[in-house]
Amino acid sequence: MRKLTPLQRRGRPIMHTASDILGLNLAWSRTKGSIQSLSIIFGMTATNVHRYLYFGRRILIMVLQSHPDAAIRIPSAEKIEEYKQAVNNKHNLLTDVWCCFDGLKLGTQAPTNAGLQRIFYNAWKADTFVKGVFAFVPDGKIVIAYFNVPGSVHDSQLAYLGNIYGKLKSVYDQCGGIAVGDSAFAACERDYIIKSSANNKDGPPPNLNFMSEEELHDYLVNNQATSLRQTSEWGMRGLQSSFPRLNDRIHYEQYSERKYIMKLFLLLYNLRASRVGINQITNTYMPHLNQEADNLFPQFNDAPND
Repeated sequence: MRKLTPLQRRGRPIMHTASDILGLNLAWSRTKGSIQSLSIIFGMTATNVHRYLYFGRRILIMVLQSHPDAAIRIPSAEKIEEYKQAVNNKHNLLTDVWCCFDGLKLGTQAPTNAGLQRIFYNAWKADTFVKGVFAFVPDGKIVIAYFNVPGSVHDSQLAYLGNIYGKLKSVYDQCGGIAVGDSAFAACERDYIIKSSANNKDGPPPNLNFMSEEELHDYLVNNQATSLRQTSEWGMRGLQSSFPRLNDRIHYEQYSERKYIMKLFLLLYNLRASRVGINQITNTYMPHLNQEADNLFPQFNDAPND
């Protein structure tokens, strides 16, 4: 029997480590630099950069989607009670609210096919988009997400397709948690959703003296719910500012790469909210989570001055 010799690798050996590839993917996600600039910084050809980004995204998603600080999932009942208390400390009339949710539109390239272009076209904004709905909690993390949906789909329909209503209802049934969304969601009344609306935004303020007690209570609850809904705007802004590539037009393609990119950004956003702590939602509703540097490194507090 003839013995086969093992295949010999030719060319220069691979010099890049796993840490290099991690750094490449994080640098790509946090900047708007071109592939050419990344090639110069990391000492790779453009082809290698594309390949390492392609596989690196999938490895990062595989690791982060089960990481407790990055995973997008419904928190425990104890954590939901903590979120309720954080919201109630800021808005005394919102007693059982634990999260707020809203939709986000991201600009995308228009497909050349007219039929596909109609799917992504949003007549309200007169442009092509991909959309998503995200639920934010007081510590700044995303706990529910449904994304990579064509821009022609209405936010409420998007929440229905992504089973967001079902997830919110399950939390309400288990621990009485209520979510806050804007008036675009849930055409029929649902006990687990408070729909806020900017009533009398452009007109004169209502005369509170002529309101009944129930009307006054509803008016004040709506005002506080509208104020709380601002946290979802902070979350959207935090997501887009943390990952500047979301502000560019997303390339249109049909090979699911857009889904992987968006999912990676969401997981990295959660990890950043948990570990870094630079988050406007956290600073407003749970400031005790942010520790000052003096508390983190007490051994340096009494260092002598030169």
